[in-house]
Amino acid sequence: MSDSAGTLWSAVLADFREATASADPTPGGGSVAGVSATLGLGLVIMALEISARRKDAGEPEKTGGLITEARALMGELSADADRDVLAFQDYMAAARLPKLSEEEKQQRRAALDAATRRATEAPLLAGRHIVEALRLAELAAPLAHLHVVSDVGAGAGLLEGALKAMLFNVDVNLPSLSDAGMQAACGQERTALAGQGGEVAARVLGAVAGRLASRR
Repeated sequence: MSDSAGTLWSAVLADFREATASADPTPGGGSVAGVSATLGLGLVIMALEISARRKDAGEPEKTGGLITEARALMGELSADADRDVLAFQDYMAAARLPKLSEEEKQQRRAALDAATRRATEAPLLAGRHIVEALRLAELAAPLAHLHVVSDVGAGAGLLEGALKAMLFNVDVNLPSLSDAGMQAACGQERTALAGQGGEVAARVLGAVAGRLASRR
């Protein structure tokens, strides 16, 4: 449901929710995962912003640097959500190309191949950004004030779920890649991202749980 500028980010939240639950194929899994990832990172940033403004902030310079880095990454994640919609639209445009003559069939196959590559590369790029966001959450866990460290955990949980959701977009496109070498490389990266993200998320959630347990 991107607007004329090609972005999801001007949508009213209620409209985005209803569009997701409609028969329209966009926003789909990839773009919703991208939006979810920005919200997860947003919670981490919120916890850092609140912590940095406290009089008892432990490492304000380190916290401020992390906020700057995380805000830049949020911009990348926001673009990832839009890229998913554009990749789907490109694929559908290629699928609608005429296929009457042999020349038209070849042109259509080439367009579908290119669109499938983009539809596979876009969620992989998003997956890299989400893993990076999880690494920032890991750095945020010991810096966030105890009153808001739960938001770091909530953000990491959303990011982990978003990563899993995003990588399904890789899975659905892999079999359609005509280049066997690219198919293998993308499959390997998909597996690596899933493993890295799961490991980092587990560490973040463990660190947050440990800090919360200290309040009891």
